[in-house]
Amino acid sequence: MKKNLQFILDWFAKLSGSQKRNLALVCTVVFSVLLIISVLVSLKREPKEDVMDMPERLNFISPIPADELFFPDEPDYIPGVILERDRREHWTTEEASEYWQDPLKFGEEQWRERIEAAIDEYLERVP
Repeated sequence: MKKNLQFILDWFAKLSGSQKRNLALVCTVVFSVLLIISVLVSLKREPKEDVMDMPERLNFISPIPADELFFPDEPDYIPGVILERDRREHWTTEEASEYWQDPLKFGEEQWRERIEAAIDEYLERVP
């Protein structure tokens, strides 16, 4: 293999400048012609039939039912949630009572005390 490569290198070294230029020109022309032919052949080929255009040829049975494979459609809103309300400057007690829940009504005072104690303990440690 080295002999063949050395032979080619020696042969190329013996060429004159104009011969090297002519050799490069011939190689460029041959490569260009081959490239143009391959492009023209690929353009003249008829496109293959698309699988999605022929659903009658598809005989695919899914091993997983569609209702298990895809999530069901979600509703546009969650029932019981008011997505928006009119902005008001002043609220009466009756109007606010619809949207307000007293946190102390259900015995959350013990949680408030624990949280405040944890915050106080943390702040006392800070220098």
